Amino acid sequence: MSKSEFTEIINASKEKVWDVLFNQYGEIHVHNPGMIASHYMNNGTKGELNSKRHVNFSEKLWLDETITEMEEFKRVTMVADNHNLPMMRDMSATYELTPLGNKKTELKMISNATSSPGFMMYLMKGQLAKGLVQHLFGMKYYIETGKTLSKKTFSEVYKNYKQ
Repeated sequence: MSKSEFTEIINASKEKVWDVLFNQYGEIHVHNPGMIASHYMNNGTKGELNSKRHVNFSEKLWLDETITEMEEFKRVTMVADNHNLPMMRDMSATYELTPLGNKKTELKMISNATSSPGFMMYLMKGQLAKGLVQHLFGMKYYIETGKTLSKKTFSEVYKNYKQ
């Protein structure tokens, strides 16, 4: 299993970060420039333990995942249930929120993944890391500005906005 950690400092309260990360779980595509669509599954309308979402990375690539653990305003874990991502097997992510003051929160993402064949994880690690960095920055930008990013606008905004 390959483990990666990424951190982003967001200029917002832990409650605001939690709202986007957890309560808006089914709408991840709004702040993740690597996704074209997402929605709740099983008639879900908000994030909660055992919520499921479907994510489209493209017209062909997709992922279904479930919130399997949560501690309000502190930590949430999501596990991939089903997907068609080439060579990927098991995937999960845990997000940890640490308040750094009244209006500043550290958001850490710990990603775990396996591939088949196993050595492919080493070849794909850079590309996967790039997508996770885009995701966390997209969330930061969305929370701080209310604006969304796309794959086309990401590089320019990241270069000019990153602090």
